[in-house]
Amino acid sequence: MKPIFKIFPLISLIFLFSCNERITTDDDGGFTPVITPVGDSTSFEMATWNLAFFPQQGMATINATKDIIRGLGVDMYGVEEIADIDAFNQLVDSLDGWKGILSDDTYSDGSYQKTGLLYNARFITVSGAHSIFTNDSYAFPRPPLQAYVEVKDAEGLKYNFNAIVLHLKARGGADNEARRKAACDKLEAYIREQIANGADADFVVLGDWNDQVSDPQDTNVFNAFLSKTDQYRFLTQGLTESSYISTTYASLIDHIMITSDSEGEYDGGVTEVRYLDNDIPNFRSVVSDHRPVISYFRGFKIILN
Repeated sequence: MKPIFKIFPLISLIFLFSCNERITTDDDGGFTPVITPVGDSTSFEMATWNLAFFPQQGMATINATKDIIRGLGVDMYGVEEIADIDAFNQLVDSLDGWKGILSDDTYSDGSYQKTGLLYNARFITVSGAHSIFTNDSYAFPRPPLQAYVEVKDAEGLKYNFNAIVLHLKARGGADNEARRKAACDKLEAYIREQIANGADADFVVLGDWNDQVSDPQDTNVFNAFLSKTDQYRFLTQGLTESSYISTTYASLIDHIMITSDSEGEYDGGVTEVRYLDNDIPNFRSVVSDHRPVISYFRGFKIILN
């Protein structure tokens, strides 16, 4: 028997929404947030979110993701596992005032799990998007996407930085860990070289790193960054929450890392895993098996035109 979401996507979506009174769309086209908003005008919110072969349930996934983004009020997302460009563009078009970009990589068979940025273009500008490490499939089976981001508020340009969205090699085992370690070693050297050559020293690396920052030092794939505490900081370090939803391997594998130059913008900020599966029935089967990880950069005065 085929899953009910594939046979009846519209009915499935109605069922998904009817299970929670906060998940509603008014008859006249108005919008009621699916969950309590977390973003506001005093902070710039940035999230990383693996969207799990987006859209895994077609229109049901697109509509549910749209309502989540509109409801949360987060300003920018680094996204992973975009498996359908047209569906991603449909999502972007459904979000008034938003834009999105995707990596240009594909696998040898023509398929892909693209990384990308999805952002509120009313006050965020993204330029210079390009893939990096395109010829290193060992360390980076999915080449990271890099772009330059500028965030404006009521006082003008408030925060500009180089964003890198990545999705490292998945699964356990020594071989896969070695590939993730190689990726971190090479990425750290790349960022250091970019800054030495005059690039903006503000870097934010966000994505599905497929490993835990809390691992013991002798097996930690992030040591290239963790050993340089004066230069890098994982905003997820110290969190005890899980971003990957699993009955057997729930873990925090989605991270946001900043270089030291971004400490000023993050000053007083917080980072959290948003447990959307507690609010939305069938979240894992319709939307994703990853929860978004959100960082709040304080001290902004954002005005939406």
